[in-house]
Amino acid sequence: MHKKITPERAKEIIDSTDCTILDVRTEDEFVLGHLENSICIPVDDLPSRLDELPDRSATILICCRSGKSSAIAAEYLDGKGYENVYDFGGLLSWRYGYVEWD
Repeated sequence: MHKKITPERAKEIIDSTDCTILDVRTEDEFVLGHLENSICIPVDDLPSRLDELPDRSATILICCRSGKSSAIAAEYLDGKGYENVYDFGGLLSWRYGYVEWD
């Protein structure tokens, strides 16, 4: 079962654990700015791109813009047997640095 966590807790996990940061916004949104080392798989593409994720026991932190799509993605991954899924919601609440592109 996935866990809803705060951005603060997500930052702690990122700093202390080997994890995958999954950004489920569109690729157009992703190129405008995203967390360092995150991967982009838009929520609508997730079913056809599961092979791009690590194994089902890996720690996966999911984000989007506001929190709606990350919750949908977390539920989906739960249903597919992923064991360590954390939804930290929208990047609108993220205060720990961001990669931005021109």
